[in-house]
Amino acid sequence: MTLLKPVLLSCVAGSALVMAGTAHAATDTASTPVVTTAAPGAVAASDATQTSTASQSGQANDRQSLTSSDIIVTGSLLAESVPTASLTTTQPQSAINHSYIDRVLTPVADFTKIAAITPGVTLTGTGNGTGLQESKLSIRGFKDGQFGMTYDSIPFNDTNDPTHHSLSFFPSNTVGTVVVDRGPGNASQLGQATFGGDVNLYSREVSDKAGGQIEAAGGSFNTWLARAELQTGQIDSLGGAKFLVTGNYTRSDGAMSWEGTLLRNIMAKGVVPIGTANTLTVLATYTQIRYYQQDNDGVWCGSPPDASSPTGYAPITKLTGRNCNPNSLVGMYGMDYGLSGPDVPTPSDPLAQNYYKFNRTDKKTDFEYIRLQSDLGGGFSMDNRLYMYGYTNHTNSGLDGFGTVGTPNTVYLSPADAVAKNAVPGIPGYHKLNKYRTWGYIGQVDYTFSKGRWRVGGWYEKSNSDRYTHDIDWVTGQPNYDQKINSSSPADIADRKYDQGSDWNQFQLFSEFEYKPIESLSITPGVKYVHFTRSIDAPVNQKSRTPLYLEHTWTKTLPFLTANYMAAKNWSFYFQYAQGFYVPDLSSFYVNDPNLGTALGTLKPMTTTNYQFGTVYHGERFSVDADIYKIDVNNLIVSCDGSTCPKNEQYNAGTIHFKGIEGQLNVLATTGLTLFVNGSINDAIDPSTGTQMKNAPRGTAGLGALYSHRGLNISWTAKYTGISYATDYNGDPSRRLYGISPYWISDFAINKDIGRHVRVGLNIDNLFNERTISKIKADTSGAPTDANGFQSGYGQYDLLYFTPPRQIMVDLRYEF
Repeated sequence: MTLLKPVLLSCVAGSALVMAGTAHAATDTASTPVVTTAAPGAVAASDATQTSTASQSGQANDRQSLTSSDIIVTGSLLAESVPTASLTTTQPQSAINHSYIDRVLTPVADFTKIAAITPGVTLTGTGNGTGLQESKLSIRGFKDGQFGMTYDSIPFNDTNDPTHHSLSFFPSNTVGTVVVDRGPGNASQLGQATFGGDVNLYSREVSDKAGGQIEAAGGSFNTWLARAELQTGQIDSLGGAKFLVTGNYTRSDGAMSWEGTLLRNIMAKGVVPIGTANTLTVLATYTQIRYYQQDNDGVWCGSPPDASSPTGYAPITKLTGRNCNPNSLVGMYGMDYGLSGPDVPTPSDPLAQNYYKFNRTDKKTDFEYIRLQSDLGGGFSMDNRLYMYGYTNHTNSGLDGFGTVGTPNTVYLSPADAVAKNAVPGIPGYHKLNKYRTWGYIGQVDYTFSKGRWRVGGWYEKSNSDRYTHDIDWVTGQPNYDQKINSSSPADIADRKYDQGSDWNQFQLFSEFEYKPIESLSITPGVKYVHFTRSIDAPVNQKSRTPLYLEHTWTKTLPFLTANYMAAKNWSFYFQYAQGFYVPDLSSFYVNDPNLGTALGTLKPMTTTNYQFGTVYHGERFSVDADIYKIDVNNLIVSCDGSTCPKNEQYNAGTIHFKGIEGQLNVLATTGLTLFVNGSINDAIDPSTGTQMKNAPRGTAGLGALYSHRGLNISWTAKYTGISYATDYNGDPSRRLYGISPYWISDFAINKDIGRHVRVGLNIDNLFNERTISKIKADTSGAPTDANGFQSGYGQYDLLYFTPPRQIMVDLRYEF
């Protein structure tokens, strides 16, 4: 509480200053008065304009943002139906309205599934079914953690590295709008990793009218969902305050064997006017999940045996998941093998590392904020946000993903056994804790005048983390003393992979000025200063397993310059020069080196220098946007291999070049029918080899046809992911290993209103049951090699990830 006092005082002091709903609201304009129906919760559009929901203080969108990511949702039918970019944007973006989420996506979809339809975005980790396991996004080849995420403009992420968990925070009942910004935004775009862009989630709107809904759904993999929502509407006795409560319950056996999932969530949100110039918004959400999955997940494949090969395994030019070693888990049980359990053909031996009872994860998360917006008069306004979120992860797991079915491994029951190598039969595994609590405050002041707008503000955040992994024998439940012992590691901690505390204190200061020399042109220069201090308090540090108590600070000043020119009321051009950044992960401390402080002192945060140019057109019956980009990744952080510097020590090396072209086309074909297509060509080139980086698809595409008329909604959508590679180029001039073939995933949905209160629906994800590899975790052990010593096949311990099987859900909704 002591730490929060200055923040609370600042918030209270600013409460007389924080903005209500009278400030400038961004608008998109249409060439003809075709728009007559607003998006859910939006202000009804006039004959000439499409008014943003951003004009409503305290709602899902943030009308103060100079980056148009927060003011994207317009009243146009196209914007309501399909992913769209704003006319006022200054960077490539795609926004998905709640109407699209509600009508097109399966009820169990999470925010990664929502964002995946947009250009340059790919989705992996869905093998257990849509919304039934933690999945990951990438944007233009930037992996999760290399782009930021926000919820109602508040950044959130893990604390060891800025990654995210799709199940753990914000299930779809808490999300109203998703905006994918393919760029670092302006100076006011906050986050720890605006390196490759931002995925901005916005909470459900609180309605002026009382009502609600109850929904039940069920389908494939014994999946069941129950959901409820209550809107109080404006309460006159409370000065027009309004509140929303929504809850979600999901359980499923999962598509993969014995990988069941349980999710519970509740969210409450209130918007309270204070006088005529202040609006207070409060939100709290709590999520609890449990699932069974090995920590080192994926399905073991391996090359098939070949007696004529020197290594005993056959060379393979292309891995399909259907040419695995017949003795591997894929070979024996198929691509939907997850964990073993008591049924057949899944192995029934409970003495297996992948027995489901040994591989359970329980998580609890919460996210809360208080936001006070005020109009000061004279063009001045202020916004204060005080927030907190927490994450607790208890994971039990077997040591590896290969099962060792019926063949117990070895464990060490005492420190003396470990020293003497007196191994006994057992099931090696571990218990892991990852727990953190983050507090923060964001404050900003805006001044709007005839020639533009000026904003200045800052962000302060503090986080505390506790992490450990302790090795266990799952036969006895007792410690397994199997960790390496060295001169500085006593034998009695040989069951601890790491015991580690860490925290950070960071702040960012920003200033930006939107200047409008003429009505149709906006030029926005800006600057942001980043100050990030991370400390570690580790009796047993990760990787090195030696004690480490250390603190280090990184700083960086980032410039920004963006422009938007309205060539016509419905046609704009934009340009962006901006720097994104990525603060070094906690892993930069994972070494045993007396010069670590010096090494950290020379380690610079990675940055991106972004040059992007694009155009947006909103016509009478179609909209189109397109962009080209060039991004240079500077101060690339890599880890030492131990030959020229201490193993795992990180250093800056080289530059990576990203470039590409992207576009979206939306067409209102006829009454009720909307068609869309989007696509991208994305290069992520390592200049040292001239080849595409690993895990960076060369292109993406999205297609869709959506029909909505008189309460009937029908949609077909498809997502294409281009060729990618699971590893970087290995120097073999004759081949590039670990290629992941291109694939399409199609989804279908139909729902119908019956009367005024009832809706029935059907969703089919992966309509054509496309089963292909979406990701590979490569391990070269046991791989065949050619005469030149290059790897010519696949390792015996490669782990594969597949696209999920067809998933059918039916749902019934009652609205009141």
